[in-house]
Amino acid sequence: MTTPATGWARVETGWSLSGLDAVALASDRLRVVVLPGLGGRVWEITDLATGVQPLWHHPRLQPAPVPFGSGYDDNFIGGWDELFPNDLAEELAGEPFPDHGETWSEGWAWRVLPGPDAAVELTLHGRISGCRLRRTLRLAPGSPALACEVEVTNTGRDELPMLHKQHLAVALDAGSRVDLPSGCRVEVGPFGRPRAGAGGDRFAWPGQSDFAAPAPPGTAELLFASDLTQGWCAATRGDGTGIGVAFDAAAYPACWTFASWGGWRGLEVVVLEPCTGLGLSVAEGVETGRHRVLAPGEAFATTVTAVLYSGLARVTSIAGAGDGVRVEGERL
Repeated sequence: MTTPATGWARVETGWSLSGLDAVALASDRLRVVVLPGLGGRVWEITDLATGVQPLWHHPRLQPAPVPFGSGYDDNFIGGWDELFPNDLAEELAGEPFPDHGETWSEGWAWRVLPGPDAAVELTLHGRISGCRLRRTLRLAPGSPALACEVEVTNTGRDELPMLHKQHLAVALDAGSRVDLPSGCRVEVGPFGRPRAGAGGDRFAWPGQSDFAAPAPPGTAELLFASDLTQGWCAATRGDGTGIGVAFDAAAYPACWTFASWGGWRGLEVVVLEPCTGLGLSVAEGVETGRHRVLAPGEAFATTVTAVLYSGLARVTSIAGAGDGVRVEGERL
């Protein structure tokens, strides 16, 4: 369905969460909570009509400052952050980068932008890469979607092998499913306990084992999707509520998904990860053409839109952006 842009939107400041500064983007449709001091992450996106907040939060961890260079998995609290310029801890352009990159644990500067939308701009200069990053979150009146405009500029003298990846953790239940564009190519990653196959195996989505459907308890699987006919992914709970992500497949030609139905640390979570490349190692990926480099002075810029929906058994497409976003699928 298409929703007209009516109603109101505003930014609310002066809030805190677990001792961290919090900024809220509010409208007649959604309420969004952002933690600038913890990777500029979106912590909550609540549908005011249903009361549903689909982003996953770790049941045993609370938001707290994280020292730069810490291990990501042990501090994986959830929400929606972005990763740059790497996933695995590795050396890029002659510099060692920490686990999951240099942005997720940092405090981002922020300011409220004027205009009819509720909009907050977050900025960061990478302490290792020196790259300038900007992340603008925008909530339009009447819209069921949150737009995230990203820009990364290489301000250095050297090429930087890199990935840029969105990282949305979504809560699972026993009836949850993950949807990607039909017919895309998927590779099983070298991690966890996949329901079928092994690392390096490839298949056309959703595959003979129907990777979209709920997995057996104890499953934990990392998948790399490519050859996307459309730029979107979605996670839908058994009650028909869910969150989808629309993106430009030219900017993010791959979409990673990590899902744990209790198979990783007993957690029930799926992470939707539109990405600039494929594979855990950026250095190896550049050599094989699966990851890219950011040239001196070059800027990577794109917009990602997260949309909340209800009443769907499965998603078949997501199109549009902002107040014109459309989610299509099979009704419950």
